[in-house]
Amino acid sequence: MVKGATGRKGTGYAEGKPSAASAGKGASGGKAWGKDDGKGKDGKDQKGGKSGGKGAIPWSFVPLCDDSDPLGLMDLSGKVPQAWIDERHGGRTRKERLHITFALKMTKMEHLDRLESVCGDAGPVELKAKELFLSHVERIRDAEVYCIGVGFESPGLRALKDVWLAGEAADAAKRVHDPYPDSHGHVSLAYIEASAWEEAKDFIDANKASIEGKSFMIDAIVYEDERRERMTLRLAGAGGAAPAAVSGGKGSRPSAAASKPRQTALEVDGSVLEGGGQILRNSLGYSAILGYPVSISKIRAGRKTPGLAAQHLESFKLVSDVSSAQLVGDKVGSCEITFTPKQLSAGSFSADPKTAGAITLMVQASLLPVAFAGGTSELELRGGTDVDFSPPLDFVQRVLAPTLAKMGVSFTVDCQRKGFFPAGGGLVSVFVDGISGTLKPIIMDKRGTVTKVEAICYATPPGGWLDEEDVARTEDEFEPWLLDELADKGSSKPKVSVRCEAQPMPDGQKVFKAGCEILVQTSGGGFFHASGGALDGPKGRGSLYEIWGAAAEKAIAKLKPQLKTGAALDEHLLDQLILPASLAQGTSRLLGSKELTLHAQTALHIAEKMVPGVSIKVSKDAQGLTLVECTGIARKPGAAPVAPPSGAGESTTLVAKLSPGTLSKAAKNVVDDLRNDLREFSAYYGLRAEAEVEADLVRVQGCEGPDQMAELRTELGNMFQHYKFAGLQWS
Repeated sequence: MVKGATGRKGTGYAEGKPSAASAGKGASGGKAWGKDDGKGKDGKDQKGGKSGGKGAIPWSFVPLCDDSDPLGLMDLSGKVPQAWIDERHGGRTRKERLHITFALKMTKMEHLDRLESVCGDAGPVELKAKELFLSHVERIRDAEVYCIGVGFESPGLRALKDVWLAGEAADAAKRVHDPYPDSHGHVSLAYIEASAWEEAKDFIDANKASIEGKSFMIDAIVYEDERRERMTLRLAGAGGAAPAAVSGGKGSRPSAAASKPRQTALEVDGSVLEGGGQILRNSLGYSAILGYPVSISKIRAGRKTPGLAAQHLESFKLVSDVSSAQLVGDKVGSCEITFTPKQLSAGSFSADPKTAGAITLMVQASLLPVAFAGGTSELELRGGTDVDFSPPLDFVQRVLAPTLAKMGVSFTVDCQRKGFFPAGGGLVSVFVDGISGTLKPIIMDKRGTVTKVEAICYATPPGGWLDEEDVARTEDEFEPWLLDELADKGSSKPKVSVRCEAQPMPDGQKVFKAGCEILVQTSGGGFFHASGGALDGPKGRGSLYEIWGAAAEKAIAKLKPQLKTGAALDEHLLDQLILPASLAQGTSRLLGSKELTLHAQTALHIAEKMVPGVSIKVSKDAQGLTLVECTGIARKPGAAPVAPPSGAGESTTLVAKLSPGTLSKAAKNVVDDLRNDLREFSAYYGLRAEAEVEADLVRVQGCEGPDQMAELRTELGNMFQHYKFAGLQWS
């Protein structure tokens, strides 16, 4: 039950969150489901000190009093005596409220696209003050209130609206955006009490001449999004006049949207789930391989520094080179990018962000597009090989490469120089053999026992040589230590090996770093990997043995919890296998831990959104581990481009199937509490979520496309976790 709501007290799942009634436009308080972190549904801080809530409803309007007051509206409003003003029911209209509505409830990306197209086709239009009026406000029922306002005349603006509305097929939908189809617009200057009515009539008569007939040219329409951030769309068409509405009659011209034929790009929200670089890399990879354009907005919206970083930009350009793509928005800091691929081609490609940008993330972005290009390709990549918040190069070499080889992707990695934060300086060559035929599915659905532990201790010593005593001591002492820490108790002893190696310093730098990378293999065919990070080399009387020991401790601390979960593969490997699995021929099975990482959830979301025909099933086994089953589309190199999945934006149904007896055998108070929470959930999201008790499922109707479905899965998953429901499967 939501705190502050009326009725029976619930389970406490949603305690402290806003009621459905307060969760909408302009509400303050936390989000109705999930952690109350002071952020809105898109993860951004809300403006004006508000936290959470669904935010405002996007709309568009024509401002009448920005830097100037061309019609004298503010001057006229100021002449209304303060004694007349009814402050309880609107008061005197503030300057920023003096505007004419263009279109309400512009909640879809296509609404903004259509507005941009309409504005781009039209020139400035004239707006004329037609009438200064005094009218009774019918909507106010608890008092008799009158409004002093101005009605306008603008055939050009009306025509622009009609062109925009022509994109809505149903009359009912048009009325949602434009409740007054016969009006050219009006503004309210002040709301006054009934006692001032007689004097107000005289006021109207005295001031009509000063306002009626005045005009100015509208040269822009303003769009305001759900975060109340504004975009000004200039009316800069060469024609100098508004386009006429589509009527189909003689002499009518097509709508602005129709007059500019263009290839439609699939819209991807870059702020959902992980909300970072993985959305970008996977989206571009799919776009290049499947052959249709993609437009990514709200790029890294929830990050401290939103927009593209240098390494993202280099990854984009790398994939763009491989696919001869047109790239729009390709600059550091850009929050929206459009990628239109052509044909994949093998060749030699390079990328250099001139920072410590992660080379491994460049590999992730480009590897599959290069493999699908056929032939043999070489990538020359510069940047960081071992940097925070990204996989180390050793992960790509010893985990990703052998795993993808089982699927049919063959590549080798040659590290010529390591690169570290902050300057980078790493140099890596990647040689990729193009695939022939289709990719094979990958099966990693059983953990098995630990069969092999391999540690590599590296350093970049100034002289290029390692101390023999450090090497001998490390290799002798680490082997029994790793065996004790990482072997499965009661099982056969795994083979343990430790290797120490010197690496060249980064290009043009004297940087002494050392680290330890540990790889664990299991009888189920899975890999687990952890790195202790790149630590500073020893100083004074310190030794590499001590540094390697500290790095190994960090790596072991990361590995042990993963191995204890019972998962069949490393959590970081799982999310990187979703893309190739979705393109393979057959069904891949990947057994993860009890909760998938945000990166894995993001990879699944993008696959469902972008790959037509892919089938993904996520379920829980008897131990509560998460099994991902992905049946790919058998994509072949050189295959013709495909269209993106249909149904984006259409209303769909989401079904959460629970273990038998979860609801049908639950206590009545549990079912009642769940239904109460589902009512609040439905009101918050504007859809219908119901528990079908006898069938042990929850059905959600009215989901609007893959982006919302991904969010709903996460939020309902949190709810079910609160109730300790098991065996969750989505369909």
